[in-house]
Amino acid sequence: MPEPRIKTEQGEILLTKAVTTIGRTQDNDILFASDSNVSRFHAEIEFRDGDHYLIDLNSSNGTTVNDEKLVGEHRLANGDKLMFGGSSTAEFLSNATTSKTESPSDAPDISPITNEASNAASEAVSAAVAATPSGSNPMLLVAGAVCGLAVICAVAAGAFYATRGGSCSATAEFVKPERGDSISSATDIEIKVSGGECVAQAVYMIDEKRVATGSSPSFGASLDPAEVPEFADGLDHSLKVQLVDAEGNVAFTSQPLSLAFDTAKLTPKPTPVVGPTAEQPKQPAANAEVSMLQMQEMATKFAEQFSGGFQYNISNKQFLTEVKKRSAEFAQAGIADRAAVYRDAINTAFVREQNLDAALGFILALERSKFVSAKQGTDEGLWRMSNSFVVDNKYNGQCGTETLSDASQNCAARAAAIYMKAIVFGVFDGDSIYGAVAFGKSPQDAATWKASFAANRTDVWNTIKTAPERERLVRFFAAGIVAENPQRFGLSKDRPLSTLYPAAIK
Repeated sequence: MPEPRIKTEQGEILLTKAVTTIGRTQDNDILFASDSNVSRFHAEIEFRDGDHYLIDLNSSNGTTVNDEKLVGEHRLANGDKLMFGGSSTAEFLSNATTSKTESPSDAPDISPITNEASNAASEAVSAAVAATPSGSNPMLLVAGAVCGLAVICAVAAGAFYATRGGSCSATAEFVKPERGDSISSATDIEIKVSGGECVAQAVYMIDEKRVATGSSPSFGASLDPAEVPEFADGLDHSLKVQLVDAEGNVAFTSQPLSLAFDTAKLTPKPTPVVGPTAEQPKQPAANAEVSMLQMQEMATKFAEQFSGGFQYNISNKQFLTEVKKRSAEFAQAGIADRAAVYRDAINTAFVREQNLDAALGFILALERSKFVSAKQGTDEGLWRMSNSFVVDNKYNGQCGTETLSDASQNCAARAAAIYMKAIVFGVFDGDSIYGAVAFGKSPQDAATWKASFAANRTDVWNTIKTAPERERLVRFFAAGIVAENPQRFGLSKDRPLSTLYPAAIK
Protein backbone atom coordinates (compact mmCIF):
# COMPACT_ATOMS: atom_id res chain seq x y z
CA MET A 1 0.00 0.00 0.00
CA PRO A 2 1.47 3.43 -0.96
CA GLU A 3 2.53 5.72 1.86
CA PRO A 4 0.30 8.67 2.78
CA ARG A 5 1.24 11.69 0.71
CA ILE A 6 0.20 15.17 -0.38
CA LYS A 7 -0.37 15.76 -4.08
CA THR A 8 0.23 19.29 -5.43
CA GLU A 9 0.83 20.76 -8.88
CA GLN A 10 4.56 20.23 -8.31
CA GLY A 11 4.19 16.52 -7.61
CA GLU A 12 3.67 14.26 -4.62
CA ILE A 13 5.33 14.62 -1.22
CA LEU A 14 5.46 11.59 1.06
CA LEU A 15 4.42 12.23 4.66
CA THR A 16 7.30 10.51 6.40
CA LYS A 17 7.81 12.99 9.25
CA ALA A 18 6.03 13.34 12.58
CA VAL A 19 5.29 16.94 11.58
CA THR A 20 5.22 18.14 7.96
CA THR A 21 5.20 21.92 7.53
CA ILE A 22 3.39 23.83 4.77
CA GLY A 23 4.03 27.43 3.74
CA ARG A 24 5.66 30.00 1.50
CA THR A 25 9.25 30.03 2.79
CA GLN A 26 11.94 27.59 1.73
CA ASP A 27 12.09 26.11 5.25
CA ASN A 28 8.82 24.24 4.71
CA ASP A 29 8.43 20.62 3.62
CA ILE A 30 5.55 21.48 1.29
CA LEU A 31 6.30 24.72 -0.49
CA PHE A 32 4.07 27.28 -2.21
CA ALA A 33 6.85 29.82 -2.82
CA SER A 34 5.14 31.91 -5.50
CA ASP A 35 1.75 32.32 -3.80
CA SER A 36 1.64 35.48 -1.69
CA ASN A 37 -1.73 34.39 -0.25
CA VAL A 38 0.00 31.53 1.55
CA SER A 39 1.59 32.51 4.86
CA ARG A 40 5.27 31.95 5.52
CA PHE A 41 4.39 29.14 7.93
CA HIS A 42 0.81 28.42 6.98
CA ALA A 43 -0.13 24.97 8.28
CA GLU A 44 1.26 21.62 9.35
CA ILE A 45 0.34 17.95 9.16
CA GLU A 46 0.91 16.03 12.37
CA PHE A 47 1.09 12.24 12.51
CA ARG A 48 -0.19 10.69 15.72
CA ASP A 49 -2.00 7.52 16.74
CA GLY A 50 -1.81 6.21 13.19
CA ASP A 51 -3.59 9.17 11.58
CA HIS A 52 -2.59 12.46 9.94
CA TYR A 53 -4.08 15.70 11.26
CA LEU A 54 -4.05 19.02 9.36
CA ILE A 55 -3.60 22.08 11.58
CA ASP A 56 -3.79 25.71 10.46
CA LEU A 57 -1.08 27.87 12.09
CA ASN A 58 -3.20 31.02 12.41
CA SER A 59 -2.52 31.84 8.76
CA SER A 60 -3.63 35.18 7.33
CA ASN A 61 -5.93 33.75 4.65
CA GLY A 62 -6.93 30.45 6.20
CA THR A 63 -7.14 26.83 5.11
CA THR A 64 -10.07 24.83 3.79
CA VAL A 65 -10.73 21.10 3.66
CA ASN A 66 -13.28 19.95 1.08
CA ASP A 67 -14.39 23.61 0.69
CA GLU A 68 -15.02 24.04 4.42
CA LYS A 69 -12.92 26.40 6.55
CA LEU A 70 -10.52 24.57 8.83
CA VAL A 71 -11.02 25.43 12.49
CA GLY A 72 -8.71 23.69 14.93
CA GLU A 73 -7.56 20.48 13.31
CA HIS A 74 -8.91 17.92 10.83
CA ARG A 75 -8.18 14.20 10.62
CA LEU A 76 -7.27 13.65 6.99
CA ALA A 77 -8.99 11.00 4.90
CA ASN A 78 -8.04 9.72 1.48
CA GLY A 79 -9.05 12.18 -1.23
CA ASP A 80 -9.49 15.20 1.02
CA LYS A 81 -9.17 18.38 -1.06
CA LEU A 82 -7.09 21.06 0.64
CA MET A 83 -6.71 24.75 -0.15
CA PHE A 84 -4.20 27.13 1.44
CA GLY A 85 -4.70 30.88 1.39
CA GLY A 86 -7.67 30.51 -0.93
CA SER A 87 -5.52 29.80 -3.97
CA SER A 88 -3.03 26.92 -3.59
CA THR A 89 -4.58 23.46 -3.79
CA ALA A 90 -3.47 20.03 -2.70
CA GLU A 91 -4.91 16.58 -2.06
CA PHE A 92 -4.31 14.02 0.67
CA LEU A 93 -3.81 10.48 -0.61
CA SER A 94 -3.47 7.55 1.77
CA ASN A 95 -4.06 4.39 -0.29
CA ALA A 96 -4.43 3.06 -3.82
CA THR A 97 -8.13 3.91 -4.06
CA THR A 98 -8.98 6.40 -6.79
CA SER A 99 -9.00 9.84 -5.19
CA LYS A 100 -11.93 12.22 -5.22
CA THR A 101 -10.38 14.57 -7.75
CA GLU A 102 -8.86 12.13 -10.22
CA SER A 103 -10.41 12.04 -13.65
CA PRO A 104 -10.98 8.80 -15.58
CA SER A 105 -7.97 9.61 -17.76
CA ASP A 106 -5.77 9.97 -14.67
CA ALA A 107 -6.89 6.79 -12.94
CA PRO A 108 -8.86 4.44 -15.20
CA ASP A 109 -11.64 2.50 -13.55
CA ILE A 110 -11.25 -1.20 -14.29
CA SER A 111 -14.13 -2.35 -12.09
CA PRO A 112 -16.43 -3.03 -15.11
CA ILE A 113 -13.77 -5.29 -16.60
CA THR A 114 -13.15 -7.23 -13.42
CA ASN A 115 -16.83 -7.45 -12.53
CA GLU A 116 -17.70 -8.78 -15.98
CA ALA A 117 -14.84 -11.23 -15.74
CA SER A 118 -16.00 -12.41 -12.36
CA ASN A 119 -19.61 -12.79 -13.54
CA ALA A 120 -18.57 -14.62 -16.69
CA ALA A 121 -16.44 -17.01 -14.71
CA SER A 122 -19.21 -17.68 -12.21
CA GLU A 123 -21.64 -18.36 -15.02
CA ALA A 124 -19.08 -20.64 -16.69
CA VAL A 125 -18.59 -22.64 -13.49
CA SER A 126 -22.36 -22.98 -12.97
CA ALA A 127 -22.91 -23.99 -16.59
CA ALA A 128 -20.10 -26.48 -16.43
CA VAL A 129 -21.54 -28.16 -13.39
CA ALA A 130 -25.09 -28.14 -14.75
CA ALA A 131 -24.00 -29.57 -18.10
CA THR A 132 -21.84 -32.31 -16.66
CA PRO A 133 -22.73 -35.59 -18.46
CA SER A 134 -23.43 -38.63 -16.44
CA GLY A 135 -20.21 -40.33 -15.49
CA SER A 136 -18.05 -37.26 -16.16
CA ASN A 137 -15.81 -35.74 -13.52
CA PRO A 138 -17.32 -32.32 -12.65
CA MET A 139 -14.12 -31.21 -10.98
CA LEU A 140 -12.27 -31.28 -14.32
CA LEU A 141 -14.85 -29.03 -15.88
CA VAL A 142 -14.78 -26.64 -12.92
CA ALA A 143 -11.00 -26.52 -13.22
CA GLY A 144 -11.33 -25.56 -16.85
CA ALA A 145 -13.70 -22.76 -15.97
CA VAL A 146 -11.33 -21.50 -13.32
CA CYS A 147 -8.51 -21.46 -15.87
CA GLY A 148 -10.76 -19.39 -18.09
CA LEU A 149 -11.29 -16.99 -15.20
CA ALA A 150 -7.54 -16.67 -14.76
CA VAL A 151 -7.10 -15.80 -18.44
CA ILE A 152 -9.84 -13.17 -18.26
CA CYS A 153 -8.34 -11.61 -15.12
CA ALA A 154 -4.92 -11.53 -16.72
CA VAL A 155 -6.33 -9.72 -19.76
CA ALA A 156 -8.13 -7.25 -17.47
CA ALA A 157 -4.99 -6.60 -15.47
CA GLY A 158 -3.02 -6.08 -18.66
CA ALA A 159 -5.60 -3.60 -19.91
CA PHE A 160 -5.42 -1.72 -16.59
CA TYR A 161 -1.64 -1.39 -16.53
CA ALA A 162 -1.53 -0.51 -20.21
CA THR A 163 -3.75 2.51 -19.54
CA ARG A 164 -1.77 3.76 -16.54
CA GLY A 165 0.89 5.47 -18.63
CA GLY A 166 4.64 5.43 -18.11
CA SER A 167 6.23 3.73 -15.13
CA CYS A 168 9.32 5.99 -14.87
CA SER A 169 9.90 6.74 -11.19
CA ALA A 170 13.06 8.84 -11.46
CA THR A 171 13.70 11.77 -9.11
CA ALA A 172 16.21 14.62 -9.08
CA GLU A 173 17.63 17.19 -6.70
CA PHE A 174 19.75 20.26 -7.32
CA VAL A 175 23.45 20.12 -6.47
CA LYS A 176 24.37 23.44 -8.05
CA PRO A 177 23.35 26.27 -7.82
CA GLU A 178 22.16 26.38 -4.23
CA ARG A 179 19.03 28.01 -2.86
CA GLY A 180 19.41 31.77 -2.53
CA ASP A 181 22.35 32.10 -4.92
CA SER A 182 22.59 35.33 -6.89
CA ILE A 183 23.79 34.56 -10.42
CA SER A 184 25.66 37.31 -12.22
CA SER A 185 27.43 35.26 -14.92
CA ALA A 186 27.05 31.97 -16.78
CA THR A 187 26.62 29.19 -14.20
CA ASP A 188 26.50 25.41 -14.63
CA ILE A 189 23.45 23.53 -13.36
CA GLU A 190 24.19 20.20 -11.72
CA ILE A 191 21.53 17.76 -10.53
CA LYS A 192 21.60 14.34 -8.91
CA VAL A 193 19.23 11.94 -10.65
CA SER A 194 18.01 8.72 -9.06
CA GLY A 195 16.49 5.96 -11.20
CA GLY A 196 17.40 7.85 -14.34
CA GLU A 197 17.53 4.90 -16.73
CA CYS A 198 14.10 5.85 -18.04
CA VAL A 199 14.88 9.58 -18.39
CA ALA A 200 15.52 11.00 -21.84
CA GLN A 201 15.87 14.67 -21.00
CA ALA A 202 15.92 17.20 -18.15
CA VAL A 203 13.98 20.41 -18.79
CA TYR A 204 14.81 23.51 -16.71
CA MET A 205 12.23 26.24 -16.13
CA ILE A 206 12.33 29.66 -14.50
CA ASP A 207 8.92 30.79 -13.29
CA GLU A 208 7.38 28.06 -15.50
CA LYS A 209 9.23 29.28 -18.64
CA ARG A 210 11.49 26.71 -20.32
CA VAL A 211 15.06 28.09 -20.39
CA ALA A 212 17.40 25.11 -20.84
CA THR A 213 17.61 21.35 -21.34
CA GLY A 214 20.08 18.65 -20.36
CA SER A 215 20.67 15.14 -21.64
CA SER A 216 22.13 11.88 -20.31
CA PRO A 217 24.30 11.05 -18.51
CA SER A 218 24.66 14.20 -16.37
CA PHE A 219 21.49 16.05 -17.50
CA GLY A 220 23.34 19.31 -16.74
CA ALA A 221 22.86 22.67 -18.40
CA SER A 222 24.00 26.28 -18.09
CA LEU A 223 22.23 29.46 -16.97
CA ASP A 224 23.38 32.85 -18.17
CA PRO A 225 21.65 36.09 -17.10
CA ALA A 226 22.42 37.53 -20.53
CA GLU A 227 20.22 34.86 -22.11
CA VAL A 228 17.27 35.45 -19.77
CA PRO A 229 17.22 39.26 -19.47
CA GLU A 230 13.57 39.26 -18.38
CA PHE A 231 14.65 37.58 -15.13
CA ALA A 232 17.86 39.58 -14.57
CA ASP A 233 16.16 42.00 -12.19
CA GLY A 234 17.70 40.89 -8.90
CA LEU A 235 14.40 39.55 -7.60
CA ASP A 236 13.65 36.05 -6.40
CA HIS A 237 12.70 33.60 -9.17
CA SER A 238 11.92 29.88 -9.07
CA LEU A 239 14.06 27.36 -10.92
CA LYS A 240 12.59 23.87 -11.42
CA VAL A 241 13.65 20.77 -13.29
CA GLN A 242 11.36 18.26 -15.01
CA LEU A 243 12.51 14.77 -15.94
CA VAL A 244 10.98 13.60 -19.23
CA ASP A 245 10.91 9.99 -20.44
CA ALA A 246 11.47 8.73 -23.98
CA GLU A 247 7.78 9.08 -24.83
CA GLY A 248 7.68 12.72 -23.79
CA ASN A 249 5.89 12.15 -20.50
CA VAL A 250 6.90 14.23 -17.49
CA ALA A 251 8.05 11.70 -14.90
CA PHE A 252 9.10 14.11 -12.16
CA THR A 253 8.95 17.82 -11.29
CA SER A 254 11.18 19.19 -8.57
CA GLN A 255 10.34 21.64 -5.83
CA PRO A 256 11.27 25.21 -6.87
CA LEU A 257 14.73 26.53 -6.08
CA SER A 258 14.88 30.28 -5.32
CA LEU A 259 17.52 32.18 -7.29
CA ALA A 260 18.24 35.74 -8.38
CA PHE A 261 19.86 36.90 -11.61
CA ASP A 262 21.55 40.13 -10.75
CA THR A 263 24.51 42.35 -11.51
CA ALA A 264 23.12 45.43 -9.78
CA LYS A 265 25.39 47.33 -7.40
CA LEU A 266 24.61 49.72 -4.59
CA THR A 267 27.08 52.39 -3.52
CA PRO A 268 26.00 54.22 -0.37
CA LYS A 269 26.53 57.97 -0.45
CA PRO A 270 26.72 60.52 2.36
CA THR A 271 23.43 62.12 3.33
CA PRO A 272 22.89 65.76 4.26
CA VAL A 273 23.61 66.42 7.92
CA VAL A 274 20.60 66.64 10.23
CA GLY A 275 21.23 68.72 13.34
CA PRO A 276 24.56 70.08 14.58
CA THR A 277 27.52 69.09 12.43
CA ALA A 278 29.53 68.07 15.47
CA GLU A 279 27.09 65.27 16.27
CA GLN A 280 27.02 63.84 12.75
CA PRO A 281 30.20 61.94 11.74
CA LYS A 282 31.03 61.87 8.07
CA GLN A 283 30.24 58.76 6.12
CA PRO A 284 33.41 56.76 5.44
CA ALA A 285 34.24 55.82 1.89
CA ALA A 286 32.49 52.54 1.16
CA ASN A 287 31.68 50.37 -1.80
CA ALA A 288 29.02 47.90 -0.81
CA GLU A 289 27.40 45.59 -3.35
CA VAL A 290 23.88 44.60 -2.36
CA SER A 291 21.72 42.56 -4.73
CA MET A 292 17.96 42.77 -4.88
CA LEU A 293 17.72 39.21 -3.57
CA GLN A 294 19.81 40.22 -0.57
CA MET A 295 17.57 43.24 -0.05
CA GLN A 296 14.56 40.96 0.00
CA GLU A 297 16.20 38.59 2.47
CA MET A 298 17.20 41.45 4.77
CA ALA A 299 13.74 43.01 4.54
CA THR A 300 12.15 39.68 5.49
CA LYS A 301 14.44 39.23 8.49
CA PHE A 302 13.81 42.80 9.59
CA ALA A 303 10.03 42.26 9.52
CA GLU A 304 10.47 39.10 11.60
CA GLN A 305 11.84 41.18 14.48
CA PHE A 306 8.35 42.34 15.30
CA SER A 307 6.05 40.28 17.47
CA GLY A 308 2.46 39.33 16.72
CA GLY A 309 3.03 36.66 14.09
CA PHE A 310 1.87 38.88 11.22
CA GLN A 311 2.61 37.68 7.70
CA TYR A 312 3.99 40.06 5.06
CA ASN A 313 4.66 39.76 1.36
CA ILE A 314 7.53 42.20 0.82
CA SER A 315 8.90 40.85 -2.46
CA ASN A 316 7.40 43.57 -4.66
CA LYS A 317 10.05 44.77 -7.13
CA GLN A 318 9.11 48.44 -6.94
CA PHE A 319 9.12 48.38 -3.14
CA LEU A 320 12.54 46.72 -2.92
CA THR A 321 13.95 49.10 -5.52
CA GLU A 322 12.81 52.10 -3.50
CA VAL A 323 14.17 50.63 -0.26
CA LYS A 324 17.49 49.93 -1.95
CA LYS A 325 17.75 53.52 -3.17
CA ARG A 326 16.84 54.98 0.22
CA SER A 327 19.13 52.74 2.25
CA ALA A 328 22.14 54.87 1.25
CA GLU A 329 20.70 57.68 3.38
CA PHE A 330 21.09 55.61 6.54
CA ALA A 331 24.50 54.10 5.74
CA GLN A 332 26.30 56.45 8.12
CA ALA A 333 29.04 55.52 10.54
CA GLY A 334 28.40 55.67 14.27
CA ILE A 335 24.61 55.16 14.27
CA ALA A 336 24.68 52.51 17.01
CA ASP A 337 27.09 54.58 19.11
CA ARG A 338 24.78 57.58 18.99
CA ALA A 339 21.79 55.37 19.77
CA ALA A 340 23.58 53.85 22.78
CA VAL A 341 23.32 57.20 24.58
CA TYR A 342 19.52 56.75 24.66
CA ARG A 343 19.42 53.00 25.15
CA ASP A 344 17.89 53.00 28.63
CA ALA A 345 15.34 55.70 27.80
CA ILE A 346 14.06 53.81 24.74
CA ASN A 347 14.02 50.35 26.31
CA THR A 348 12.29 51.60 29.46
CA ALA A 349 9.60 53.54 27.62
CA PHE A 350 8.87 51.18 24.70
CA VAL A 351 9.55 47.74 26.18
CA ARG A 352 9.13 47.83 29.95
CA GLU A 353 6.38 50.43 30.24
CA GLN A 354 4.33 49.98 27.04
CA ASN A 355 5.19 46.38 26.05
CA LEU A 356 6.17 47.39 22.52
CA ASP A 357 8.96 45.88 20.44
CA ALA A 358 12.34 47.45 21.12
CA ALA A 359 13.02 47.57 17.38
CA LEU A 360 10.04 49.89 16.91
CA GLY A 361 11.43 52.59 19.20
CA PHE A 362 14.98 52.43 17.86
CA ILE A 363 14.17 52.20 14.13
CA LEU A 364 11.59 54.99 14.31
CA ALA A 365 14.16 57.22 16.01
CA LEU A 366 16.75 56.33 13.37
CA GLU A 367 14.35 56.91 10.51
CA ARG A 368 13.10 60.26 11.85
CA SER A 369 16.21 61.86 13.36
CA LYS A 370 19.21 59.53 12.97
CA PHE A 371 19.55 59.88 16.76
CA VAL A 372 20.21 63.61 16.62
CA SER A 373 17.87 65.14 19.21
CA ALA A 374 18.25 68.83 18.29
CA LYS A 375 14.94 70.59 17.65
CA GLN A 376 13.95 71.02 13.99
CA GLY A 377 11.31 73.72 13.57
CA THR A 378 8.36 72.72 15.74
CA ASP A 379 9.45 69.06 15.88
CA GLU A 380 11.40 67.96 18.95
CA GLY A 381 13.29 64.96 20.20
CA LEU A 382 14.46 61.77 18.53
CA TRP A 383 10.97 61.05 17.18
CA ARG A 384 10.32 64.56 15.81
CA MET A 385 7.00 65.13 17.56
CA SER A 386 5.52 68.61 18.06
CA ASN A 387 4.83 69.72 21.60
CA SER A 388 1.28 70.75 20.71
CA PHE A 389 0.48 67.26 19.32
CA VAL A 390 1.86 65.62 22.46
CA VAL A 391 0.11 67.96 24.90
CA ASP A 392 -3.24 68.00 23.10
CA ASN A 393 -3.36 64.20 23.15
CA LYS A 394 -1.93 63.95 26.69
CA TYR A 395 1.00 61.78 25.60
CA ASN A 396 3.21 63.69 28.04
CA GLY A 397 1.44 62.36 31.14
CA GLN A 398 4.60 60.66 32.41
CA CYS A 399 7.00 63.51 31.63
CA GLY A 400 6.61 65.51 34.83
CA THR A 401 8.73 68.64 34.43
CA GLU A 402 10.81 67.21 31.57
CA THR A 403 10.29 68.29 27.97
CA LEU A 404 10.64 66.67 24.55
CA SER A 405 13.96 68.42 24.02
CA ASP A 406 15.63 67.40 27.28
CA ALA A 407 19.03 65.82 26.74
CA SER A 408 18.02 62.58 28.45
CA GLN A 409 15.14 62.11 25.97
CA ASN A 410 13.15 60.36 28.71
CA CYS A 411 10.08 62.51 28.05
CA ALA A 412 10.36 62.16 24.27
CA ALA A 413 10.70 58.36 24.56
CA ARG A 414 7.71 58.05 26.90
CA ALA A 415 5.52 60.29 24.76
CA ALA A 416 6.44 58.42 21.58
CA ALA A 417 5.86 55.05 23.26
CA ILE A 418 2.43 56.01 24.63
CA TYR A 419 1.47 57.36 21.23
CA MET A 420 2.68 54.26 19.38
CA LYS A 421 0.86 51.95 21.78
CA ALA A 422 -2.38 53.77 20.93
CA ILE A 423 -1.63 53.30 17.22
CA VAL A 424 -0.17 49.77 17.23
CA PHE A 425 -2.59 48.12 19.65
CA GLY A 426 -5.54 50.51 19.52
CA VAL A 427 -5.76 50.67 15.72
CA PHE A 428 -3.66 47.91 14.10
CA ASP A 429 -4.23 45.04 16.55
CA GLY A 430 -0.55 44.72 17.45
CA ASP A 431 0.91 45.19 13.95
CA SER A 432 4.03 47.33 14.49
CA ILE A 433 4.89 47.80 10.80
CA TYR A 434 1.58 49.37 9.83
CA GLY A 435 1.75 51.31 13.10
CA ALA A 436 5.17 52.70 12.13
CA VAL A 437 3.85 53.77 8.73
CA ALA A 438 0.96 55.59 10.45
CA PHE A 439 3.35 57.59 12.67
CA GLY A 440 2.20 61.23 12.68
CA LYS A 441 -1.51 60.43 12.30
CA SER A 442 -3.92 60.74 15.17
CA PRO A 443 -5.47 57.42 16.25
CA GLN A 444 -8.72 58.54 14.61
CA ASP A 445 -7.03 59.34 11.30
CA ALA A 446 -5.06 56.08 11.48
CA ALA A 447 -8.30 54.14 11.95
CA THR A 448 -9.85 55.89 8.94
CA TRP A 449 -6.78 55.06 6.88
CA LYS A 450 -6.91 51.42 7.99
CA ALA A 451 -10.58 51.22 6.95
CA SER A 452 -9.49 51.79 3.35
CA PHE A 453 -7.49 48.55 3.32
CA ALA A 454 -8.65 45.30 1.79
CA ALA A 455 -9.40 42.49 4.25
CA ASN A 456 -6.06 40.86 3.43
CA ARG A 457 -3.22 43.33 3.99
CA THR A 458 -0.38 40.81 3.68
CA ASP A 459 0.93 42.48 0.50
CA VAL A 460 2.20 45.63 2.20
CA TRP A 461 3.21 47.64 -0.86
CA ASN A 462 -0.06 47.12 -2.72
CA THR A 463 -2.10 47.71 0.43
CA ILE A 464 -0.44 51.08 1.04
CA LYS A 465 -1.25 52.99 -2.14
CA THR A 466 -0.80 56.65 -1.18
CA ALA A 467 2.56 58.37 -1.73
CA PRO A 468 3.20 59.81 1.78
CA GLU A 469 2.53 56.48 3.49
CA ARG A 470 4.61 54.58 0.95
CA GLU A 471 7.44 57.01 1.63
CA ARG A 472 7.25 56.28 5.36
CA LEU A 473 7.16 52.53 4.68
CA VAL A 474 10.27 52.72 2.47
CA ARG A 475 12.19 54.85 4.98
CA PHE A 476 11.27 52.57 7.89
CA PHE A 477 12.50 49.45 6.07
CA ALA A 478 15.61 51.17 4.69
CA ALA A 479 16.59 52.37 8.16
CA GLY A 480 15.94 48.96 9.70
CA ILE A 481 17.86 47.03 7.05
CA VAL A 482 20.97 49.21 7.30
CA ALA A 483 20.80 49.24 11.11
CA GLU A 484 20.83 45.44 11.27
CA ASN A 485 23.35 44.87 8.48
CA PRO A 486 25.95 47.66 8.70
CA GLN A 487 28.75 45.57 7.17
CA ARG A 488 26.68 44.99 4.03
CA PHE A 489 26.71 48.76 3.52
CA GLY A 490 30.40 49.36 4.03
CA LEU A 491 30.19 50.17 7.76
CA SER A 492 32.84 47.70 8.83
CA LYS A 493 33.32 49.16 12.31
CA ASP A 494 29.64 49.49 13.20
CA ARG A 495 27.53 47.03 15.16
CA PRO A 496 23.89 46.07 14.58
CA LEU A 497 21.38 48.26 16.37
CA SER A 498 19.78 45.19 17.94
CA THR A 499 22.79 44.87 20.25
CA LEU A 500 21.13 47.67 22.23
CA TYR A 501 17.83 45.84 22.70
CA PRO A 502 17.07 44.14 26.03
CA ALA A 503 18.78 40.74 26.04
CA ALA A 504 15.58 38.90 26.96
CA ILE A 505 13.83 39.91 23.74
CA LYS A 506 16.58 39.55 21.16
